[in-house]
Parts: sequence; structure tokens; C-alpha cells
Amino acid sequence: MSGEAPPLHLAVIGTGTGVGKTWVTGALVRGLRGLGRRCWVHKPVACGGWDGATSEDGRTLALLAGDGQDPASICPRQYPEPSSPHLAAALAGDRPCLADLVAAARAVRGPADLVLETAGGLLSPLTAARETVADLVQALAMPTLLVSVPDLGTLSHTALTVAEARRRGIAVLGLVVVHVRPTVASVAVATAARELAEICALPVLAEIAHTTGMFSDDAVSRALAGAVLARGHYAGRA
Repeated sequence: MSGEAPPLHLAVIGTGTGVGKTWVTGALVRGLRGLGRRCWVHKPVACGGWDGATSEDGRTLALLAGDGQDPASICPRQYPEPSSPHLAAALAGDRPCLADLVAAARAVRGPADLVLETAGGLLSPLTAARETVADLVQALAMPTLLVSVPDLGTLSHTALTVAEARRRGIAVLGLVVVHVRPTVASVAVATAARELAEICALPVLAEIAHTTGMFSDDAVSRALAGAVLARGHYAGRA
């Protein structure tokens, strides 16, 4: 990275599955690189979308390999079953514990920025002991970016996620609202970003339109990266 800028180590969390965490991760990695920073990416566990060897998220994130990162460290645990990670791992004959997942993530931390994409929602179980995404993020002491959707019901889902993160002492730098489906004209969708910012007392750092592909809009990516860096500097390093 240029100058004396410290590395940003950030976890991308979501209000649930299918809210656009991988879109945001891709945009953020591209944006950070577009600002002249080295950036690595890591997803501890990916489930479903199996092609016989890799999961859908694993294949997508593999496209972000670069800046000298070992591709094998991007998504080290991938399982066929589209289910909660602790169930998918068990069906695949794997029994990771939280210490395993923490060690793998720490091994990727270094002089480059690191964007860690989690699986499912904040309380999704990752291990047979029901250790969760929240437990992992806490152990890594990483600030987070929360991805939500503008759908009906998002106000409660997002507020509950923010409340639990704060209860655990997990820093949430801001929200990203992703239109993962074609936009439906409704009051709920039109006001979601504004209402989420008010209810959660957090800034919406980006609202990503449905037509914005994960790797297609460099301006959106750079704007998101710049907003995250500004908030990360304010909140301090992990």
C-alpha cells in the first residue's frame, strides 16, 4: 500500500443469507485496490452451489485473487450442502472448531488490507458446538460492515443484528443496503435506507442497485472503499 496507511482489517457481516455480502465484499476489494491499496480476501466457510469441487461463493471470491495472496487461503473450507455451516461441515465429514477458523483468518492478516466475508447472519452457527459468526468476529476483534436489504421486514432484522453486535462489543462502521432483487416500487423499499440509518444510528455507506454487478461499477466500488476507510479511521484499527 502507498504511504504510511495502516492496513484495514474488516469483516463483512449480514442480516442473513442472500443479502448481498459477496457483492459487497467484491466491490470493497476492488475499490480498495482502485485506491492504490493492496487487499486480500477471506471467507472462512462457504456452503452450497456445488460444482463437484467448490461452492458458489468460493468460486466467486476466487476471482478476487491478487496482490500476492495464496489462492488457497481465500476460502479454505467449502461444503456442498446449502445449509448452516455447522450442518454442512458435519455432512462433509469435517468438524472445525472456533480455534481452527480463528487461526485460518489470523494467518491471512498481514500488511495488506483484509476483507473477511462471513457466512449467513451474525448468529449463524459455524461449528458443532454452535459457535457463531459473532463468536468468530469477536475473537478476531475486527470492526464490521453490515449488509442489509431494502425488503419488507428489514428494519427489525437489521436493528436486531446491530443490537446484538453492540451487546457483544463488535464495532459496526456502517450499513450497506443491497438491492439483490429487482426493485419493487413500495414505501418500504423507498424509505429503507433512510429508516435503517435512523433506527440503527449508523450511516448508510452505500446503496447498491440491482443492476450494479459485483465487479462492474468501479465508481461505486471506490466510493464504498473511501467511505469505509473514513469510518475505519474514525473508529480505530482492529
